Amino acid sequence: MKDKPQVILLAGPGGVGKTSTAARIARHPDWEHVSEDDYWVKIKEGHPWGELRTPEEELQVQDEVVRRVLDLLGSGKNVVLEFILYEDPPHPLLNYQMAFSARHIPVVTRILRTSADELLRRMQVRGRPRDADMQKRRAQLESQLRCLSSHHIHGDWVIDTSDLLLDQVYARHFQAMIENS
Repeated sequence: MKDKPQVILLAGPGGVGKTSTAARIARHPDWEHVSEDDYWVKIKEGHPWGELRTPEEELQVQDEVVRRVLDLLGSGKNVVLEFILYEDPPHPLLNYQMAFSARHIPVVTRILRTSADELLRRMQVRGRPRDADMQKRRAQLESQLRCLSSHHIHGDWVIDTSDLLLDQVYARHFQAMIENS
């Protein structure tokens, strides 16, 4: 194992394949998957689905996530951290990059994207009850996709997953990075 573990920040809109891609990466024994969503589920327990996130909640979640990632790095693991982008500027992305770079932890950022139509198709296949209102979901997804045009997001970070299966995304964009860690 190398001296400094690595963190992959994997972000994008809801339904783009972040969780599946992170889980695929974490099949490698040197890698762990951390999902920011897990922390949001805890903090929003008992609240209505879709309730806006407060800045205080965002900071609390991000602090907890950073602590978890640091614990895993301290145990010798590399970490793929996946989270949703929903605003411009992309505060979660910027905060995670800053938190890890301040500690001299090597970070790679990748942003998954596809079209709103493809995201809606994937949501229909998934069949979650909260995805039933397709008009509302389309508006949310289009807003999230607009966030990917932020000047804070570098073009070489973005991976278009429109025509790719999970194993193709992994093989083309992550396999060499993961196997050489």
